[in-house]
Order: sequence, then C-alpha cells, then structure tokens
Amino acid sequence: MLETQLLSKVIDENNFLILQRYNIDVSDFPTLGEVYLFLRDYVKENHQTPDYRTVVARFESFDYVPEVQDSFKYLCSRLKAQTAKRQAFELLQHQAAKKFSELSGDRFIQWLKDETLRIETTTKIFTDLGTNFSVNGEERAQWYQEAKENQTRSYIPTPYPSLTEALGGGFEVGDYILLMAFTNRGKSWLASHIGVAAWENNFGVLHYSPELSKRQQAFRLDTLMGHFDNVKLRRGQLENESQYLSYLEAFKTEMNMAPYLIKTMENLPNGLSLETIEADLQMNPNVKMVIIDGFNLMNHGRGKMRDSMSYTSRKLRQLFGHYGVAGLVVHQTPGSAEKESRKTDDEGTRLVNPPKLTDYSETVAVIQDAATALTFDASEGIGKISIEKAREPNVGTVIELVCNFNIGVIKETEITDLF
Repeated sequence: MLETQLLSKVIDENNFLILQRYNIDVSDFPTLGEVYLFLRDYVKENHQTPDYRTVVARFESFDYVPEVQDSFKYLCSRLKAQTAKRQAFELLQHQAAKKFSELSGDRFIQWLKDETLRIETTTKIFTDLGTNFSVNGEERAQWYQEAKENQTRSYIPTPYPSLTEALGGGFEVGDYILLMAFTNRGKSWLASHIGVAAWENNFGVLHYSPELSKRQQAFRLDTLMGHFDNVKLRRGQLENESQYLSYLEAFKTEMNMAPYLIKTMENLPNGLSLETIEADLQMNPNVKMVIIDGFNLMNHGRGKMRDSMSYTSRKLRQLFGHYGVAGLVVHQTPGSAEKESRKTDDEGTRLVNPPKLTDYSETVAVIQDAATALTFDASEGIGKISIEKAREPNVGTVIELVCNFNIGVIKETEITDLF
C-alpha cells in the first residue's frame, strides 16, 4: 500500500525527481519495482510522468490511489524504514549465520558492524534541500546578528598574536585546519600549544594523540601551561615539585572548566577511526576544537591507501562542519622533501625553512579540504610558522618563534630574544 501511495502521488504531482532527492530507488520497491523503473524511463524520455491510466493499464499489480494527502517526506521516510527492516531481516536470518561459522569472533563483529552501517547509510533519506538565496534575507540578517553578538565564540585564538591577527581572529569553528611539518620538528608540541590556548579561552578540546601515552600527553600540556621541565616531569625528578603539586590543585571537578579530553594509544586499541571521532563529538557537544595529531596514524579502512586517505579527509571536513568544531589535523611532510629543501648558512647551521604545500605526502586531499593550511619548521631554538592557505589575504606570511619545547616555551620572537 505504501509503495502504491508514493508512486500515485508522484504521478499526480508530476514529480518523479523528488524520489532522488529523498534517496529513493528501485530497491525500496520490492513489489512495484517494475512500476518504478517504468516511471523513471518514461520521465527520462518525455520529461513528465505518464497519466495514471497508462500505468494502470500496463501493470495489473498497480492499484492507483488518487489524491494522497501525506507529504513526500513522510511517505519516503516510512518506505526507507521498511527497507531498513527488510534488509536487517535478510542480514540476520540468512547472511549472519553463514558468516558466524566462517569468521573469527573479532572479524565477525567487524563484518556485522560494516553491514549494519551500510544498511543505515543506504536507508537514510536526504532532507536538507539546500538554501534558497533568493528568499532567505531574513535568515541571513539573523546570521549576521548572531555573528555580531557571538563573535568571541566563533573564532578560537591561537597562542601567537600575529597568527591570530593574520587569520582574521583565529581558527573559525567548523573549519578544517591543516598543520604540516617535517618529522621530529615539534609539530606535536605546536598542536598541543594550540590546544592549550583554546582551552584557556574556555573552548572545549578533544585531543587525539595516537603516538603518545595519556601520561606523556598530559605532561606535555603541564609543561606548556606551567613551564615544568618535561624530562624531569616524566621521570618524577622535578626540583620545583611543590610548585607542580600546588599547580595541580586547580584541576578539580568543582572548578567547572571547559573539558580537555585526551585520547591516546590506551584509548584507541583498534586505531583512530572516523566512527570514533563522530561518536566522541556526539557525546561531547561542548567540544569546539578537535586535534588529530597524526593523520597518517588514523585507521583509513580498506582499499588503496591514497583513496582511503582521501575519503577520510573529505569525511573529516564534513564532520567538523556538521558538529561546529575547529579541526586541527597534523600531517607529516616526507623526509625526501626536507632533503631537497635543506639549506645551511656559512657556518653549516641548518636554516629554518617551513615546507611548502607541494611537499605533501600520500594524498593531496588534506590540502584541498583544509580551509587553513599552516606549515612549521624549527631548529636550534628558532621556529617558523608559514601561512600557506587561508581565507584572509595573508598567504605567505611567516611568524617567527622562539622554541624550547622541554620547558614549554613557544612564543613569538621579540627584539629582546635576538640579543
């Protein structure tokens, strides 16, 4: 009956394309699939739906229902729900038993998860019909007023005033930010410093650090905030131990501060996946910055690595926008690019030279997807951040830094630092 109602409404309103808008296809018509295909082909050829009498005469199984009052959205939603139930029944009654006997426990669980996700994805309806610019003036006025009143909550300041200014106020929530650097040049320290600055400005932070333990990452944040010697902190050999313990007194539940959630190797036994990130964002709506320290360390799924990485990057861009978070993705520049661009002064000292976007590795998608792209390099206590991509007209701007990571010093160069 539901299939008949929907197709009857399509014919009456001469609107076959509405089915595509709601992700409806032949698989959603187990009894009237031939009628659906006939209408599709007829519309392609004649650019309109046929008269209902034409369809009734051709298909005895089609019992036309005139003047269906239910909306397309309601009918399509119900039809998709039926498809989901039908596919789930097929999965559990037929496929699952066979796979259960063929696969090991962990592989069976993964297969079941993948199949369930496939059913969920294919049976969703698309309800976002876009924005009609020609009629939404009132909505845009509301957007402007919200931006005017909440400007301080739309941009996350960076730890470096010149960078914040060059980016037009910092990192905009909803944006994808790429940070690239050569290996072992301090990009994880820089990412952590960005996280600290966001948290100190009362933005919730979700920090994925797959290479470190939770102790190592937490101690890095302590070093950046309190300038405690990181090596001695990790070894329990601080000379200013009482100062550190006093500093920790501020980190208690009753302080009611914005969250800074750390997820490291202990929390990610199966690697960092898109599903994990989305689940964490759903559970933590007060998070406004996500840091992924190591794009190449993510679980990109099956298939060719370059294609899988491209899919991951595109999905991350969607997640950041959908959940309204600034997403900082840290990616490593290959060592071959460093060798090619390596420069030294007259005394043989390596010159600090941030990489270019053309020095990317694995996939160009991370560059295409990012709204802001920063590259970083450091050596002998000197660091440089280069703005390689931005909405503001400041591409090519370089911010010079003084860096002593072990005591948590990463700051813009001042005249006094040069002498």
